[in-house]
Amino acid sequence: MMTASPNMIWQTLQHCDVRSNSIMRSITSRRGSDASWKNFTLHGIIPKKGDCTMKENKLTELSMEFAVDIIDLIKQLKSNHEVIIANQLGRSGTSIGANIHEAQHAQGRKDFISKLEIALKEACETGYWLKLLYRTKYIDESTYKRLSVKCTSLRVLLISSCRTARENLSK
Repeated sequence: MMTASPNMIWQTLQHCDVRSNSIMRSITSRRGSDASWKNFTLHGIIPKKGDCTMKENKLTELSMEFAVDIIDLIKQLKSNHEVIIANQLGRSGTSIGANIHEAQHAQGRKDFISKLEIALKEACETGYWLKLLYRTKYIDESTYKRLSVKCTSLRVLLISSCRTARENLSK
């Protein structure tokens, strides 16, 4: 049994396809009163992995796809005995998606913005490592261009998301 907070319930509703009207009524009726949350428990309401349909957004999908591509590249680099840059690329390239995912569960708007800004910095660093690998001929031009386009797309989406979040913060 798990004690629920208002944020936990609403995050679950935002990310999952909850179809039970009784659950929705129960949650909605308790949302306004903090005192009623103290004794509210979840009996199978929070879905297990695979029980809900995540509303994936473009940023989350692209960052996961990019992380998979980076891991594949790291395997290739390590088989060619390039370990130092591969490790750096692995940390920065996979951190983008991790920070985006963490932002979805932020403690507030400022925390959300902070996580996206960290993801943006990691995307910039990843772009640097990709360029270095290309210039030192560890990766070919087609691999560089393919990954660079994805990395740039992530940066553009992150910049836009940060800007929108900051504008909403001032409202």
